[in-house]
Amino acid sequence: MKKAGIGILLLLLLTGCWDRLPLRDLKLVDIAGFDLDKESEDVELHFVVTKLKSAGQGEGEPNSEITKLKGPSLVQAIGQGEYIDQAPFLGVNTRIYLLSKRFASHDPVGKLAFLLHAPYASINTPVVILDGSMSKFLKTDSSPKKEFTKNLNEFILSIEKNGIMTNVSMMDFILSQKEPIEDIALPLLKPFDSGMELTGALLFRQGKNTGAEIDIEQVRMLMMMLGKYNGRQKYTGNLSNDTDYGFSVKRGNSRITISQVPSQLPKVNIGVRLKINVFQLGEDSYTLKPDYVNRMEKELSKHLEEKAVETIKTLQKANCDVLGIGKQLKAYHPNIWKSLNWRKDYPRLSIEPNFEVQILNSDAE
Repeated sequence: MKKAGIGILLLLLLTGCWDRLPLRDLKLVDIAGFDLDKESEDVELHFVVTKLKSAGQGEGEPNSEITKLKGPSLVQAIGQGEYIDQAPFLGVNTRIYLLSKRFASHDPVGKLAFLLHAPYASINTPVVILDGSMSKFLKTDSSPKKEFTKNLNEFILSIEKNGIMTNVSMMDFILSQKEPIEDIALPLLKPFDSGMELTGALLFRQGKNTGAEIDIEQVRMLMMMLGKYNGRQKYTGNLSNDTDYGFSVKRGNSRITISQVPSQLPKVNIGVRLKINVFQLGEDSYTLKPDYVNRMEKELSKHLEEKAVETIKTLQKANCDVLGIGKQLKAYHPNIWKSLNWRKDYPRLSIEPNFEVQILNSDAE
């Protein structure tokens, strides 16, 4: 009976709004935005923090606030947060790292490398590039709309989830500087109405900005050549004969093959096989008779090959091996790899894409 009484007393003490105060004070860093001041070249750090109003019983109304910090370096800018009333900012739950193109053009990895050793740093969070001013985009003088950070976070996650483009974490971005053949493409976002749109990708070679970009169509070609599609993407465009097309990939694969040529650089072939369902393929798309389908499969394959060639040329001109050809050579053709001066030879390699498209939803005769 005595034990039962103690148990009831403990239950009474543990009930109530015990989590109300911690939730009210909790500061969730939704966005950490980095930019450079045009005149002073000081680093600008923008924190978009979500606080819970009327918190109680594990719920509350989210309210976003923006704090701008500034300093000669990123570390010093972060240190300024210790002396203002909104601090401290614990980045353990940071959901997005947003880098302006200006910041990304001035040794971004060198400025961000300390995050690998910083306490409470979210190093597995995606890194994306903003085409524009961070202050203007985040509207520093006024709080963003209530759903702004939520929608932006969901959009960035959906880019990878839907197979549109692969996200890169802060850890992988920083570590890429130490890898001789680790090149990456970071999503490039641009303000659009009240939100954002993906306009392409910015190319990085060993953590350094190449200054080269690929557009959204080239991003799609890159993903096809990498074999990254999950059936959620919808590809649309126009063939050279002014035929509109639209399709989704049901199944597909890609393979890089390398052949050695005596006294010459190796030749690279990227074979892409796509099994697709079309929903638009010219005026006769509603019939999809075998003869028409066979002809359109060839035309669509040729069209995609031409687009892939343009994408490869952009990558080679930027000396950025996002396709991972160097990794293939090093892993499976070590003798060829040893004979190459990779950064000098990569832009001169013969890289030929080969597409084979098969339309699945054709009509039987």
